Amino acid sequence: MKTINIKLVTKESESKVPSDLTKALVAIPGTIALWKDLTPIARRDFVTWIEGAKQPETRKRRIAITCSKLTSGERRPCCY
Repeated sequence: MKTINIKLVTKESESKVPSDLTKALVAIPGTIALWKDLTPIARRDFVTWIEGAKQPETRKRRIAITCSKLTSGERRPCCY
């Protein structure tokens, strides 16, 4: 009988925060703390939603919405 060793990797991968989102978060006091308080999955959802925009205007609007949602206590980009 052979022994097989299995190593599970449980660390969640963190999405890279786009520079334009970082600038917007820094511009509004307290939003960086709110961003860091989100789970990695929630941050990934916001980043994926923002990066899914095809038009620059849509991307800017989604970044503004993200900041607004964070300051109002919402923790997800949209309803599922």
